[in-house]
Amino acid sequence: MTDIEKSTSRREKLVAGRRSPVASLQRVAPEQLSGESISRIQNAIETVTRAIEEEARSASNHHPWRQTVLLS
Repeated sequence: MTDIEKSTSRREKLVAGRRSPVASLQRVAPEQLSGESISRIQNAIETVTRAIEEEARSASNHHPWRQTVLLS
């Protein structure tokens, strides 16, 4: 096994051993969510939306010749 193959194999094992944040998500029927859960989800969506909008504004400011389109 070459050094590159060893490095790749080691990296793949490290990545495979990590839990993905998505792996901990479960499907839940909307009626099973508490008000607090719904509020936390809404806050997370708003936070991500603001971050995307800020990134789009920043990209437009740095690259005014590019047209940035936000989908809502």
